[in-house]
Amino acid sequence: MPELVQVAYAPDLVEAEMLRGLLESEGIPSILQPLGIDGPGMGFGSLNPGGGAKGVMVHANRADAARALLAEVPAENEEEQWPESANARYLEEAEGSKPRNYGLAGGYARIYFWSFGAMALAFGIFLLLRAA
Repeated sequence: MPELVQVAYAPDLVEAEMLRGLLESEGIPSILQPLGIDGPGMGFGSLNPGGGAKGVMVHANRADAARALLAEVPAENEEEQWPESANARYLEEAEGSKPRNYGLAGGYARIYFWSFGAMALAFGIFLLLRAA
């Protein structure tokens, strides 16, 4: 069995499938290899909903042809130039707090807190109406 080599890196499943489809359309069979943590594969759906980074693997004897094909595809590395915001010159002088970052655990804690609070309020209203 021929050895497999990685010919491309894709940050998410969508881009990996696009690269794989391009190779398949030219008759180069390929497979995807997960790289790093794959949340849905481990049972943690919200850990990495995109499926994580993937390596596009082909047989070693077809690696040069695959790399040449992928090199022909234009990459979108250039960032769009956005016009300057109307108040951009005042941003340096702005005061206030920075945006909050609760992280994954903090975000879930806030969701559970507000959900349980809403359920407790609804149950309290139910009890008040039932007692009347």
